[in-house]
Amino acid sequence: IGDVQGHGVAAAATMGQLRSAVRAFTLGGSAPEQVVAGTNRLLIGLDPGQFASCCYVLLDPVSGRARAVRAGHPQPLLRHADGRAEVLDLPGGVVLGIDPAATYPVTDLRLAPGSVLALYTDGLVEQAGEDIDLGVERLRAALAAARPSPLTETADRLIGGAGDSADRPDDIALLLASRTGGRG
Repeated sequence: IGDVQGHGVAAAATMGQLRSAVRAFTLGGSAPEQVVAGTNRLLIGLDPGQFASCCYVLLDPVSGRARAVRAGHPQPLLRHADGRAEVLDLPGGVVLGIDPAATYPVTDLRLAPGSVLALYTDGLVEQAGEDIDLGVERLRAALAAARPSPLTETADRLIGGAGDSADRPDDIALLLASRTGGRG
């Protein structure tokens, strides 16, 4: 998931190009850290001065193994099958578009059956005049309180809990991935 600086047509066009680049790097067999570093260099070449954040997770749904890379993006959340939810502490690199030599560390994760991984943009947790950590904690608590249900219903509840769209300073995106079965 990613978030480009700004709003409007230009930001949407840049996001479309970055999404295509991530897909191309991934389909080409690049390792997660190479996907993010390559996308960083591409953004610098496309639009100097523009920047974006990203949290890239390559998940094997059968084994539950995941490799995650973060570039200036909010920390993902993980809801365990027992209902506990935690903010994952992934080291990260700088936002995309700043430093062509930036490196991005990889974190190996394992999602057990019944767990839900939540990736989101800062617009979901930001409120004017409030520390973003308070918004992240609210989202974590809401994810923990969410009863097992289809992910679309969980997403609707989490987004609905973010407050009125008129009060949000930024647009929002939320991606939920669940591991529903298989061997852990």
